[in-house]
Amino acid sequence: MRPFRPRPGGTGATLDPVTAPGDAALAVVTALCRAALAAEEGLPVEPVALDGTDPRELFATVQRHRVEELLASYAGVLGLPDGLVRHLDAWRAAARQRTLLQALETVRAWELLDRAGVGVLAFKGQPLAVQTTGRADARGPGDVDLLVAPDRLDVAHRVLTGAGWRLREGARIEPGSWAWRHVGRWGNALTYAGQGADVDLHWRLEITPDAHPPFEVLLGRAEQVALGVSSVATLSRYDALRHLAAHREGWVWLRTLADLRRLCRDERILERPLRPAAVRSLAVARATVGLPAGVPAAVHAQLDRTAPRFLERVARQHAVAVPATFAGGAGGLIGVRHRLASSSSVTDLQHTAVALVLPAHAAYPIDARTAWTGVPRALARRAMTALRSLRRVVGRTIRRGGPCAGPPGRAA
Repeated sequence: MRPFRPRPGGTGATLDPVTAPGDAALAVVTALCRAALAAEEGLPVEPVALDGTDPRELFATVQRHRVEELLASYAGVLGLPDGLVRHLDAWRAAARQRTLLQALETVRAWELLDRAGVGVLAFKGQPLAVQTTGRADARGPGDVDLLVAPDRLDVAHRVLTGAGWRLREGARIEPGSWAWRHVGRWGNALTYAGQGADVDLHWRLEITPDAHPPFEVLLGRAEQVALGVSSVATLSRYDALRHLAAHREGWVWLRTLADLRRLCRDERILERPLRPAAVRSLAVARATVGLPAGVPAAVHAQLDRTAPRFLERVARQHAVAVPATFAGGAGGLIGVRHRLASSSSVTDLQHTAVALVLPAHAAYPIDARTAWTGVPRALARRAMTALRSLRRVVGRTIRRGGPCAGPPGRAA
């Protein structure tokens, strides 16, 4: 692994990227993202050595980290090989319709809720792309993310389902059920499938409710961004930075680290306090895709205190395969550690504990009207699932000759 140490000058803006050991394609893609973002900022770009990496392997890594549009936009400046450019051009052609539909559906969903008297923010996705680059397609296509107040969740659900969106298969819960109340109290988002684009409806940015300001505060300092001929309200740049840095998607995708670098071009948002989770995520961004030259020295001093072993752990996560259906975040004990790091109140700790014992998704298959019947059935179902997983792991270990024969395969 390339060591994490600043070059002379101490600003941290020109750090050698940290990449996972032995993954040449990831090292190349990380360097290309860094160069593309520098070109976006009007800086001179030095050629990136491709080290003979197969263009197909490079493109697979580009897709894994969702940076197709970033590299396609600067293919000429970066001097990308023809084989990789052909893959990127084909991806762009296939993504064009999805990107247009995402813009239309973002505006449609936002306007439907706004007309129904539901305060709503469209965030991430195209609003973030416009906010940071001026281009709605700068992040590539994706889902529509909306945020409403927790006490308006029922109304927002009726508005979206009345307009044709449907809760995804396996999570079709309805207001009035125990599952709905459990998810509303302890969860933070539901996914609605749509013909044009899916909608992730959030009533909290995180499961831990006090990790971010109340919805009314976020709405009060929202910014308007243009999508086509319409405009929607989105998180302020400071709140967007807080959310992305705390969400830890940068521990999964380079695209989110690119978003953080883009947000940091507005130096004003770095004048306000940074939570520990934000400091760690910005340290990851600095060590991989880099940060803008204007980031204050005081911020770099905070990032310098991030342990190198943490950066190395994130780099290893960047090299792990991620299913195409993976939506982000972190589960299991890793997710618990993340939520503990974000917790700032007793209520946050309570939500973290419930997420470990009986997370929101555990309520989806339970058909019950009250907690008296819903909770025992959900706990029993989780216990049976855990037992089956344990049996599979033990069985595989025995078939492979026991623990000394090598690590067991992952449980399905």
